Amino acid sequence: MQVLPTWDLFILVFFAIIIAYSFIIGRNSTLKIVIATYLAILTADGFGNLLDTYFLTPASLADPASIFGSESLIIFKILIFVLVILLVTIRGSFFVAMDREHSIIINLVTTGAFGFLSAGLIVSTILVYISGGVFVGNAVAAVGVDITTDSLLAGLMTENYDIWFALPAVAFVVMSFVGGEKDEVEVIE
Repeated sequence: MQVLPTWDLFILVFFAIIIAYSFIIGRNSTLKIVIATYLAILTADGFGNLLDTYFLTPASLADPASIFGSESLIIFKILIFVLVILLVTIRGSFFVAMDREHSIIINLVTTGAFGFLSAGLIVSTILVYISGGVFVGNAVAAVGVDITTDSLLAGLMTENYDIWFALPAVAFVVMSFVGGEKDEVEVIE
C-alpha cells in the first residue's frame, strides 16, 4: 500500500499530533498555546505586511534579481507564526490556571476539546497563509497556492477560518463560567 502525501493527510496527521500533545502537556498548557497562537497570528501578519510594503513593492517584484517574492512572504509568515508560538509558549511570562474539575472524564474531555480547537486554529492559519491570505490590515494578498482544489479538508478549513478563529476563545470564556472549583492549599506554620 502506497500512501501519497496530500493536504488531507497533512491536516489529519497535524490534528492527531497536536491533540496527542495536548494530552501530554495538559489543559492549562494547551490554553497557553491557544493564547500564543492568537499573538502569533497578529505578529506574523503584522511583520508580513511590513515585508510586503517595504520589500515586495511592485517595482521589486518586477526586478528578476529581487530575492523576495510572494513565496518568500508566505514562508516568512509561517516561520514567524511558528516561532512566536514557540517563544511565547516556552518563555512567556504568564501562566494559565483554569480551575480543576473533580471528574477525570471531564478533564479528559475538556483537554481533548481544547487540543482539537488548538489544532484547528493552528492548521487553518497555516493553510490560509499558504493560500496567500492576510488577517490584519488591508495589505494585498500574496499569490499563494490553491490548496482547495485537491483537498476537501483544506477547503473546509480555509473557507470556515472565522469559525476556527472564534471557537477557542468562545470555549475559553464558556469554561471560565462553568469550570470546576479551585483546589485550596492549606499552609501550616
